[in-house]
Amino acid sequence: MRNFVAVCLCLFLAVTAEAETNRVVIHAGEVLFDTEKATRKAVSLVAENGTLISIEDGYFMPEDLGWSAETTLVVDLKSAFVLPGLIDFHVHLTSPVDPGGALRAVTENPADLAFTALTLGWKNLAAGFTTVVDLGTGRLDHEMAIYALRDAVAAGKVMGPRIIAAGSPISPTGASRTGHYLAAVEQAIPPQGECDGADHCRRVVLDQIARGADIINVYNSGSLNDEFITQQTFTAEEFEAITTTAHSMGKLVIADGHTAAGINAALRAGADIVDTAPWPDEESWKLLRQTGAAFVPHLFAFESAVGDEPNELDSGTMYWIPSPIKRRLLEIKSKPYSAERAYREGVTLVFGSDTGVIEHGDNAGEFAELTKIGLSNVEAIGTATGIAAKILGLDQIIGSLEPGKTMDLIAVRESPLEDIRALEEVSFVMKSGKIFRNEFANTSSH
Repeated sequence: MRNFVAVCLCLFLAVTAEAETNRVVIHAGEVLFDTEKATRKAVSLVAENGTLISIEDGYFMPEDLGWSAETTLVVDLKSAFVLPGLIDFHVHLTSPVDPGGALRAVTENPADLAFTALTLGWKNLAAGFTTVVDLGTGRLDHEMAIYALRDAVAAGKVMGPRIIAAGSPISPTGASRTGHYLAAVEQAIPPQGECDGADHCRRVVLDQIARGADIINVYNSGSLNDEFITQQTFTAEEFEAITTTAHSMGKLVIADGHTAAGINAALRAGADIVDTAPWPDEESWKLLRQTGAAFVPHLFAFESAVGDEPNELDSGTMYWIPSPIKRRLLEIKSKPYSAERAYREGVTLVFGSDTGVIEHGDNAGEFAELTKIGLSNVEAIGTATGIAAKILGLDQIIGSLEPGKTMDLIAVRESPLEDIRALEEVSFVMKSGKIFRNEFANTSSH
């Protein structure tokens, strides 16, 4: 990603564009409106008040639409490939990639974390991800920061990606993945979302939703960073209490874990999505087929965390973690990923980068990894557009470019249908009809 100054400049451009007009005409060289449809070339996208209102063949000017040229912004993307804004199902907006992250829980307040999340949110947005799902850290200060940023973005107070927030993951006592502090510290700043017993778990889920959670994330196994990974965190009754309570409140459940026992228990209880899941078994595949649950693998995070050889363990983004854990990550990336089997089995794959393990803004590296396990370029794009939007229940407003939907779109200089890595160099970002990033020179208000 380019430096932070460039991102700030993009924000300035967005504010400037917003001040000029609420009417926009985009001249697009080639557009992928929907991954289920063929692209179209030389079209005009006509938007008003952040909504796409029409798609016209050819390059229309404001006068052709009966609009005033003085109050209409015309964006020249004739040399670009345009597609819907991207959706990332796994980010951590208060977590930069650095070895001091665990200390933020005891050194930074919610305001500090909110500014960190704003900065990292800009990097995700500049990379073309107009919607992100923040899966939480297990601390109340994180919740307060993310909910405040989410609401500020939704209200138009600040520019940022649309945020779907999990708040704090649900976990049993001692399995919150928040780090290991002295008992006195844990008592002063306890993890959020811990529960034991079905009734307690129901209450914790309801509390989580009452505080502002859009989606429920549950840890169904121990952490990859644990010396000994707990195979299954909750009992069947506890898992069922969590999922039925979340579903009764209209919330999806993501089961974020790794081992077959935890994956299977969560799926039997009705989890909607499994996340990471490097070690499923045959029952896992059966349950995934039966339930229709989706799978978020974040392959690029595994590829980036450590080097490719035993003597290169320290060359990845997670160089500071203990050596036994780095060797575990190398073992995972040295074998065929479970997502490859998932694709062959017809399981719905959804894009998730796990920024915080990788640098924020490097999200699009996941696309190339998805194509390596068998997805076509357009299928890979679909995991971050229409498929992700449908699972979130947001497909009526985002995920494709259709009249009546929000103007979330990005542009790249080359066709990602020919070279998927084109998505790693996004040059134009519009979110909710406002320009956040524009590296194409010929944008003008007439």
